[in-house]
Amino acid sequence: MDVLRPQIVTFDGRNYRKNPIQEKQYQHEEDEDFYPDSMEYSDEPCGAYEVAQTPHGFRATVSAPSLLYKHIVGKRGDTKKKIEVETKTSINIPKHGHEGEIVITGQHRNGVVSARTRIDVLLDTFRRRQPFTHFLSFFLNEVEVQERFLMFQEEVLRKCSKF
Repeated sequence: MDVLRPQIVTFDGRNYRKNPIQEKQYQHEEDEDFYPDSMEYSDEPCGAYEVAQTPHGFRATVSAPSLLYKHIVGKRGDTKKKIEVETKTSINIPKHGHEGEIVITGQHRNGVVSARTRIDVLLDTFRRRQPFTHFLSFFLNEVEVQERFLMFQEEVLRKCSKF
């Protein structure tokens, strides 16, 4: 993979760069965190998700087909556990064969948003791996389609022309 052209992951109209390089931690670095909680969940988008405040913390939901639940859970629940530990949240996924929303709860809003973002990235990744199921065909040799294309072309050139 070319470092200058990283893979782009798009969901909810936002583009995210997937970096292939892992950061290394050096022994001489201090373990103190000068900004507690402010950078802890650095992968959250700015207010992109609806997170509800409850008496016990915060809550967000994710709609996904039940066929994709297994990808969020992972082998022996490893993926789900990793997300829960890293974001300090609890993720409730409906039982196998049942439809419903994935519910994310946590004490901190940032953690819930971070977990939601990670789940969306997982879902988007697995959706992209699915084979195509439909093929669309348009008749471009029809007179009306050609005329409308020429009208569109003229309008774009008129609006965007520098002259």
